[in-house]
Parts: sequence; structure tokens; C-alpha cells
Amino acid sequence: MIRRVFQIFREKGGLLKALDLWDWYENLEPRYQKAIKKYYSIKVIKNLNFPYKAKHFDSGEVERPLYTKRTFLATIAQTALLEGDYGFAEWLYNEALKQEGTPYEAHLIYNDLLLLAQKIRDFDKMKRYCEEDIKIYPQYKEELKNKWGGKLPQINTFEVYVYLLEREGKIRESLEFVEFIKREGITYPYYDEVKERLIGKIGDEGNEQGGQEGHKATEGGEDNP
Repeated sequence: MIRRVFQIFREKGGLLKALDLWDWYENLEPRYQKAIKKYYSIKVIKNLNFPYKAKHFDSGEVERPLYTKRTFLATIAQTALLEGDYGFAEWLYNEALKQEGTPYEAHLIYNDLLLLAQKIRDFDKMKRYCEEDIKIYPQYKEELKNKWGGKLPQINTFEVYVYLLEREGKIRESLEFVEFIKREGITYPYYDEVKERLIGKIGDEGNEQGGQEGHKATEGGEDNP
């Protein structure tokens, strides 16, 4: 018995140990543990650039992991997403967000969660993940800019949020957000096209409202002697 306990202790290692994820992992339900190992193995097999092997998950020496807790779990979640296991992927992405990490890492996760929500066509989740990413934008803005050579790239959550507001009929709010994107210097190749469309819709709303008021005035005139 003592020998078995010692053997189990000795076998603990790998990325779980290097990233201090042992306690988190051991407290998961067996089904989650099994799924994590499964998608880690798929990651190892399918991604030739992935720097680790199967043994590095929970054994073997890993002195300098190339991941943080958050990015390690997110890369496994991404594999599950690509394999079509959306429920597990969403759960693991949200577990990754609970771990310590940077706002920029959270931004990358919210973009993946948005992609997941788009695949399952859940508009409520799409909007929620967009809003969560927009909320932390001031915290990751500079890091994002630095990674792109001093220029802010396209941000998918922002562009989708414009669409979602328009879809809900919140045209003015959508237009205001388009202008916010422009002011921030975020790359937005569809700016002119989207702005023109939204302004057109606002114009249509005004014409429709004016027509209705005119119709009411005519009705009122007919009723008066």
C-alpha cells in the first residue's frame, strides 16, 4: 500500500504539475478528467507544432511550460471545439476564464466562445460573449496593439456586436458603436459600407414615422366638421 502511494506521488508531473493544476484536475468529475485527457491526446496527434507529447500531460519533466493555466486549458478547449464537442468546449473555456491570466488571454477565449456560439446559432450567448470582451477591451487594448506592430487589428467580437444590435433593431446604438470602433483606430474594412446601411435604416425609420403622423393628421381632419 505504501509502495503504491509512493508510486502515484512519484508519477505526478508534467504540465499539470508545472502549471499547478493538479488540485483543480483531481477535483473534477471523472467524465471531465476523461474528456480533458482525450482532447489533449488529439491535440498532440493532430498538431505537429504542439511542443508536448502524451506523457507530458501528467508525467515527465516540464520545467518551462509555454502556457499559462488559462492558455493551456483554452488550447484543449479549442481542440474540443474543432472536434465538434461544443458543450464540453464551452465548459472548459469557462473554466479557463476562472484561472489566473491576463485580459488579453481572456480576449482570445471570448473570441473562441463567440465562434462556438455562432456554430450553435445561440444569439443570446453570442451577445453575452461580445459584451464580456468589449467590457475588458480597455485592459487588453495596448497588448493587442503591441502584438500587431502598433496597430489595432480587426476584432471579431466588435464586428459581430454591430450586427447583433442591428438585428435587434437597435440601429442608432449600432451606428454609435460603429463610430466607436472607428475612433479607436480598430481595423474595420466594412466601416463605410456598414455606416451607410445603418444611416439608410435610420432615414427609413424617419420617413415611416413621418408617414404615420401624416396619416393620423389626415384621419383627424376627416373626423372634424
